[in-house]
Amino acid sequence: MNIYYPLFIMVILTILVVLRPLYFNISSVLRNEVHIKHFRLFDDGIPPKLQSVSQHYKNMFEMPVLFYLLCVLLIINDNATSFDILFAWGFVLFRILHSISRIPNRDVNLRFGLFAGSFVMLIGGWINFGMKIIF
Repeated sequence: MNIYYPLFIMVILTILVVLRPLYFNISSVLRNEVHIKHFRLFDDGIPPKLQSVSQHYKNMFEMPVLFYLLCVLLIINDNATSFDILFAWGFVLFRILHSISRIPNRDVNLRFGLFAGSFVMLIGGWINFGMKIIF
């Protein structure tokens, strides 16, 4: 197995998450639930559900950027080990579960636990990568 598989799955997850606010925002405007001018700055005219969808979208371009960078460095250096792949799959699995828990947006403790799990996997991956570079 190689590092490309979890990388591709993470890209697919990100694309799916990007499509979600696009769908919700367009359908809300078409149903006259919100005026399009509110999307300029996401002011107080945006319903909480759309704010949640938007926040989830933003989350996909925060911590995952470090995951993408790590995968690219592993590919460039051609030194991905089974530990790197394990950490990558762990990160992706936690992000998938986090995204699924985000949809109903109810249990903040569950979401935080899944976020923390993905963070631990990412840190583990970076530590493993750093140890290979240093030693």
